[in-house]
Amino acid sequence: MLEMTIESIRVSMLNHQRVVILKEKEAERYLPIWIGPAEADAIAVKLQEYQVPRPLTHDLLGNVIRALGAIVCKIIVCDLRDDTFFAKIILAVDGKEVEIDARPSDAIALAVRGKPAVVDSDGRVVGECDTEEEADQHAAHIVEQRLRHGDTTPVTVRKKPPIFAEETVLDKAGIIIDPETGKPAPAREIPPEELERMSAFRDFIESLDLSDFDKGKPEA
Repeated sequence: MLEMTIESIRVSMLNHQRVVILKEKEAERYLPIWIGPAEADAIAVKLQEYQVPRPLTHDLLGNVIRALGAIVCKIIVCDLRDDTFFAKIILAVDGKEVEIDARPSDAIALAVRGKPAVVDSDGRVVGECDTEEEADQHAAHIVEQRLRHGDTTPVTVRKKPPIFAEETVLDKAGIIIDPETGKPAPAREIPPEELERMSAFRDFIESLDLSDFDKGKPEA
């Protein structure tokens, strides 16, 4: 799995479909995923820290998860079949991880609503807090308690649940951006028969206007 960040939300010129573009954290490779207008708005609202008077659907889902004693650990864009992306939401429940099938759009909208968390050295979420300051204090308390018992295992503070993509998904749909023209191109050479199977996705990628990609002007 490769960790991703949200680069921007844009609109296809072909059919005005929204697309969220994920960027590989350690490389200049991008993963565009088409999503619905409602899901695009749900992601953009949280990224822009816009306050809504009543909980939106994904706010409600996050609140329900917390009320039941679970925590969103991470999300994974795990597959691409027949021009459709698939994702998983990984929850921590009673010390165990539970996988929930989801659309990438819903999973991302839920991830951006995640709270700061204290994470153990093995990646297990120890606790979730409302603010980073509270998470720092909680982490310090855990370390102090462990040291009293001779345990030097460290913990770290995570700002939000991370977003991952499987390497196989990036192999199929990852793109690179020409820095001069903003034109997208597949990140690897794709055999003709595979391109034929992904014709809808290929047309979708070619419809994107990324001429302002390096100017920091994402649409939302």
